[in-house]
Amino acid sequence: MRILKYAGVIILGVAMGGNAPPAMAQTADNMLDLTLSTFLDRPGWTHFDAGKVESDARAKLAASDGQMGPIEKALLFVDAMEPPLARSRTLLRYGQVTTETSGGTVSFIEVDRYNLGTEDVPHVAWRFDFQPRQGELAGLRDAIRREIPNDEAAATDCLIAECLQPKSSTEGSFAWKPIAAPASGWTVPYSGTAASGHAVSALVAAEMALALNIASADGNGYVWRGPEQPEAVTDGSPFLYFLDDRDITGNGRNDAIMGMVQLNDHAISEMWARRMDDGQAVGWQNAIVSRGNAP
Repeated sequence: MRILKYAGVIILGVAMGGNAPPAMAQTADNMLDLTLSTFLDRPGWTHFDAGKVESDARAKLAASDGQMGPIEKALLFVDAMEPPLARSRTLLRYGQVTTETSGGTVSFIEVDRYNLGTEDVPHVAWRFDFQPRQGELAGLRDAIRREIPNDEAAATDCLIAECLQPKSSTEGSFAWKPIAAPASGWTVPYSGTAASGHAVSALVAAEMALALNIASADGNGYVWRGPEQPEAVTDGSPFLYFLDDRDITGNGRNDAIMGMVQLNDHAISEMWARRMDDGQAVGWQNAIVSRGNAP
């Protein structure tokens, strides 16, 4: 399957990790500042107070959210700040930069939500950056938003299909194989069920992170571990994607995929998971893309 390239570069920067000498660490921090500026200083975007975004979302939480990862939080924030939609397509893109002196990994996330229903609600894009802080694996640093014009939405590809295409975009996208469902049953610190009866996007993404082994869950709860930094992606550009189709065809079916590309593996280039929810049962599949078959 060929991933359709998304128009526009959203992140520029250099990530340096490991035991870097002071001069290199300072250079990495300088480049992180440039990455943040490139990611956030965008014409047409509105800046939101990070504390208000967190408080609006936290009003929906019932317990501590300290172990939640940045992807789960970003999707919760969008749900908290935007009106609900009956039919939608959401594309999330994740990149990260790691430095020695700036507190570890900074996550860069863009969430684009497209309205495929009849509600008078605009298509929107949000950008968030997160960083670990005391008591939290993903503390929100910044949040910006813009509305996506209809003509732009109609001309944009969401990973593997047109964003406004009124049919499922995941069927046939990979050579899918059935897998067992990942661990479940931990208590989420928010309402995990949408009005439709399906899992909310944040919970779907959290479960898919388990399937990709970038999070863990046991009797003590859920813990985000995060993906390994690809050696081929050192500028904070996206390398993890989440696509969530919610009742696109009007039959009550939600279909989501999450995948990582440019893996640090000599044989495997990409790894994907798929979650299919028809309202009665949830099915799981995965797909591995070898380097010989990579786009």
